[in-house]
Amino acid sequence: MSVPGNFATNSPRPAAAKCVAGIAANAAMYMFLLLLGIFQFTHYPHFSDFMGDVTYPDLAHSILEHGTYQIRLLSETTLPPGLPLLLAFAGMLFGLTPRVEFGVVAFSSALGLIASYELLRRVESRYLAIPAILLLASAPTLFGFNTAVIFPEMPYFLASMLALLLIRLIDRTESRRALPWLVGLLCILLGLAILIRSVGIALAFGLAAWISVSFFVDRPAGMRRAIRFLLPVVVALAVQLIWSTWAQRHQTFEWQLPGYPHSYLSQLRVKDGRHPELGLAQLSDIPTRVERNVFRRARGLTVLLLRRRVAPFWPSPAIAGTVLLIAMGLISSLRAGGEAYDWYFLFYEIIFMLWPWNYNDRFLAPVVPLACLYLWRGVRLLLIAWQRYPRRALVGFVLVGGGLAISAAAFALGLIHFPIDPDHRRGDHLQTVIATIFWLAVAAGPLIVLRFGKVSQDPPKASPHIYLRRLSFGFLFLALVAVGATFVSGLRMVVATGQRNLHPQLTQESLYPDFDAALWVREHELLNTVVLAGEPEFVFHYSHRPTVWFPPISDPHTLMVGIVRHHVKEIIVVHRSSSYWLPPEDICAANLLRTYGAFFRLAHQGADYQVYDVLDSAYVTRL
Repeated sequence: MSVPGNFATNSPRPAAAKCVAGIAANAAMYMFLLLLGIFQFTHYPHFSDFMGDVTYPDLAHSILEHGTYQIRLLSETTLPPGLPLLLAFAGMLFGLTPRVEFGVVAFSSALGLIASYELLRRVESRYLAIPAILLLASAPTLFGFNTAVIFPEMPYFLASMLALLLIRLIDRTESRRALPWLVGLLCILLGLAILIRSVGIALAFGLAAWISVSFFVDRPAGMRRAIRFLLPVVVALAVQLIWSTWAQRHQTFEWQLPGYPHSYLSQLRVKDGRHPELGLAQLSDIPTRVERNVFRRARGLTVLLLRRRVAPFWPSPAIAGTVLLIAMGLISSLRAGGEAYDWYFLFYEIIFMLWPWNYNDRFLAPVVPLACLYLWRGVRLLLIAWQRYPRRALVGFVLVGGGLAISAAAFALGLIHFPIDPDHRRGDHLQTVIATIFWLAVAAGPLIVLRFGKVSQDPPKASPHIYLRRLSFGFLFLALVAVGATFVSGLRMVVATGQRNLHPQLTQESLYPDFDAALWVREHELLNTVVLAGEPEFVFHYSHRPTVWFPPISDPHTLMVGIVRHHVKEIIVVHRSSSYWLPPEDICAANLLRTYGAFFRLAHQGADYQVYDVLDSAYVTRL
């Protein structure tokens, strides 16, 4: 005779209900992400032309209209051609307009979020995938970036997430008929990812490392993976080699400066990408660079997801805690050989640990879902360690929490000062106090929980864990409330940004001085007039005049020699509130005018810029 309780347990209804709930959750996520993509597509800045970086749109025009890969009449040898090719293809179908090009970014973003949701759902659970993707999708900084410029991050995001999903499918498929098609598709995706962004080489390195490690962990699995994935790795490396060879043969350098616009590999050698006059880096510079990049990426991840400002100091829970948890989650994933996405994340982060340029959210966005995965696994590892090895975990909590509490207290008491940071504010002191209290709680909390467990009436074996479970459920509820509130606040900011985009103010755009100066040059100068400008692509786009980059060179003699060599007739000098390049162009121009002022004449002046004529004189003999 069957027992009702057993019958209820064996009933397929709970499993069916769970399946229906899962399908409904997936459908809701797909619908929301597609609606957000449509909102992004319809709420970009409605100018008649681009008022941001025009590099990729102009490269697409070069491909589509002239069959060349050029900008400013020079071959482009730094940026790979993946995104311009995608834009050119979309242009062939729908016309190469800002609406179409912003549409490519918008739908790449939506589909990339869907692909990353599927990846997280399959490798972990919906309990991680839903909040992680919702927080990323509603990030105002991400929306603002995607609706401001045409950049390759979102198309790369889509290609890389699809590649990781496909790698997982190929590794598990038993269909011999489908396997060649899947491998061929993976070859295309890996090649496309590398052509969109050079950092896509991390996919090939990660895949190769995963295959190699598999031989040591599980030799039959390693052999199977080598057979299935060797061709995609070779194709990816071949694509990178072909592009690098072509770029090297077509390089033209306007100025003899280290770093940009040389290849990305060459740029890794400079001390500071924004300040090329500092020269090449020494080995002693590498640890400082790695520390700075890890610090800024951890801080940027927290700000991106939580929309809260984080004070720039290492003991901040948002920085030190994030680094520790991600490291723990990644190491635990790699211990048994890992998966392809684990190795990809590792190589991607290594590249940006060595990156000589400033942090930017766009460099982090493509791996935010994986960072959330390792955060989640890091927290889970802490809970498991506490349950299985409470005494060892207790020592770890006391040492780490105590050490970071002392460090945070030193900041709070003013014994250690904040680094020189343009984002530093007076309110940061409050965060140092909160950080001190937090890390003291981390150090003392486990002692209290263990002590509380000993005096309880629960069975001795379960006593330390019962309270942990109760606490974890409480923390889970608070986490859900925090995620929901953060999601709603982020969505409100996204909607507000989108509404502002529909009615943009031209004069408020950061490149408006360059725009105004370029229009003046277009109206007053001959077609063959060579212009020197700090934003050469943008000025060329609007002035329709040959344009040379105004480099960050403080030496006036070097600048003057270049002006003569390039036959420059007009110089645009913009006074920027925040210059990307160092020294700023107005400082370099001031040095130039101070030394060679007799050879220049002010031709036009705007609110934040000047245009100088280069006089036709026999100054060549003086140089």
